Amino acid sequence: MGKPLEGTLAADKTLSYALDLKAGDFVELSVDPRGAQIVVLAFGPSGGKVSGTKLGPEQGTLDFVAPAAGPYRIDVAPDDGIKDGTFSIKLTKTVALSDRLVPPATKYESPRIKALRAAVDAGQQGIVAAFWDDVRKNGAPLIEHINADDNNKDADKNRLVTFLWRGSPDTQNVMVLWFPFSTQWPDDYRMTRLGQTDVWYKTLKVPDNKRFIYRLVVNAPALRASQEPAPDDTFTILFAGSQVDPLNPLHSAIDPTDPDLPEHQGFSIVEMPDAPPQPWGAPRKGVAEGKIERHQFASALLKNEREIGVYLPPGFSKDAKPYALLIVFDERAYMKTDGRTPRVPSETILDNLIADKRIPPMVALFVDNGPGDARSRELPCNPDFADFLNFELVPWARRMYNVTSDPRQVVVAGSSYGGLASTFAGFRHPETFGNILSQSGSYWWTPPKSGSPYDFDSRAEPNWVARQFIASPKLPLRFYLDAGSDEIDLSGHGGAILLPNRHLRDVLLAKGYEVHYQEFVGGHDYLSWRGTLADGLILLMGSGAGEAAHDPGAKP
Repeated sequence: MGKPLEGTLAADKTLSYALDLKAGDFVELSVDPRGAQIVVLAFGPSGGKVSGTKLGPEQGTLDFVAPAAGPYRIDVAPDDGIKDGTFSIKLTKTVALSDRLVPPATKYESPRIKALRAAVDAGQQGIVAAFWDDVRKNGAPLIEHINADDNNKDADKNRLVTFLWRGSPDTQNVMVLWFPFSTQWPDDYRMTRLGQTDVWYKTLKVPDNKRFIYRLVVNAPALRASQEPAPDDTFTILFAGSQVDPLNPLHSAIDPTDPDLPEHQGFSIVEMPDAPPQPWGAPRKGVAEGKIERHQFASALLKNEREIGVYLPPGFSKDAKPYALLIVFDERAYMKTDGRTPRVPSETILDNLIADKRIPPMVALFVDNGPGDARSRELPCNPDFADFLNFELVPWARRMYNVTSDPRQVVVAGSSYGGLASTFAGFRHPETFGNILSQSGSYWWTPPKSGSPYDFDSRAEPNWVARQFIASPKLPLRFYLDAGSDEIDLSGHGGAILLPNRHLRDVLLAKGYEVHYQEFVGGHDYLSWRGTLADGLILLMGSGAGEAAHDPGAKP
C-alpha cells in the first residue's frame, strides 16, 4: 500500500503483480505510464478478467471491486505499436465491504452543539437550561464559522447553520422544511436529538451570501427519497403540519393573498452574514414620499374587474414633462394594501431611487389579480391579458396621469408568472412596452393541453417563450432577468426557473438584444426579489441606461 513499484515496458512483454483480496474489497491502483500508452488488466481468482483500462500518456487509475475472495493478478503491457519505456504502479486504496456499509460520518458539526454534548456527557448541571436561555436571547438558527483546519475549502465561502427545536415528551422527530430540497432528500433535513435532552438540532452547510425561507415540521410523516418527483400533495401535507420557527424572530409577513407561496402562512427567514445588501427598501429620513391612489378598473376585454394601485412620484404634476411608466403585477405583494406590509416595499424603493436620482420620476401602476383563478389564466402568455394592458390600461393611465407614450420609457415588471407576463406583453406589444423586468420568470411554462391552466403536458419541452423569440425578428425591447440558485428542477425534466432563465438569456443575446442578467443565492421568494427590483430599475432606467440601444443609428 502506497509504495510505487517500477517496471520496464518491452514489446510482447507483460509484467504481473499479485494482490490478495476479500470479496467486496474496493481497490484503487495508480499508474504512471511516463508518456507511453499501456494496458492495465485485473484478473480474478478464477482467471477471468475483472476490469481493465488503457492509460497514457498521462497517469491514471484502475478501480474495481473484487467479486470474490482470493488471489488477483494485475497485468501491465504496452499498447500495440508502443516503443519500450518505464512505468510505475502503486496500490493507493483498498476499502473493505464492511467499511463501505457503515454510514458516512457527519461531515459538519456545530461547535456549540459539540460543546453542549461534551458538557452533558460530563454531567454538568443546568447546562441545557443555560443553552436555551442563550438561544432565547440571541435567536436561532445558530450561524457559525466552519473550522478552517486541514485547508477546508468550504471555510471561506460557507458557514454552518444549525436549526433548533425544544422538544417535549411527544416529539418523535423534527424536520426542516426547505423547498425544494426537503422533499427530495428528507433524511438530510431531519433533526437529531442530543442524547436524552430536549435539544433537537440539524446542522447544514450554507453559502455565506444566501437568503432563504423555511418552516419546521414536528412529527413529520415518513418520506422516501427518490429520483422521481414527489407526489403533488407531499409538500402540501408537510406544509399543513408545519410552523414558523418560534426561536427565530425573523418572519416573513403573513399575508393570505400572497400569490405564489403555499398556504400563505408566513415563513422564517435567514439572511446570511454576506448576503448582498438591499439598501433601497428601508424608509429614509428626509426622503419625500410618493402619493398613492387606488381605482377599480373594469376590463371589457377580460370581462372582470380588479384594483389598480397608482404610485405618483413626489412633486407629481399633470403639467410636467410626461412621466416614465412602471407596470407591476401582483399588486398585493408589491404594494401596501389594507394595512399589510408588502412582500416587496416598492413604494419605498421608488421613493429612494428617485430621491437619489438613480431613476427618473416614474408613475407606477400596480395591477391586482382578477377574481378566482384569474392569475393562473391571465399572466401566463395570455394574448387577451396583454391586449388589456395595451389597449385599456395604458391608454387610461395616459389620460389620467400624464405618462409617456414613448415605449423606451415604459417598464413592465413582475415575478414568477408575473415575469412571464412581462416578457409576453413586450413580445406582443413592443410598440408600448420597451423594457422588461422579470424576477424569476416562469419560463418553464408551456401552453396547457386543454382549457384548464393547470393541464400541462409533462412531456412538453420547456422554454416555449424562448422559441417564440427565436422565430421572431428582433424587437425594440430591453431586458432585465434574474433567477435564484435554489430555483432548480430536481426531477430532471429540465423545468423550474433557473435553467429556463439561462436559456432565454442566451437566446436573447444571440438575437442581439440588450440583456441584463443576474443570479442571486436564494430561492423562489420575495426575500430576494425585494432587492432585485431596484437592481432591474436602475439597469433599465438609470442615467444613461440603454442610450446605445435606443439610438436609431447605433449598430447592433
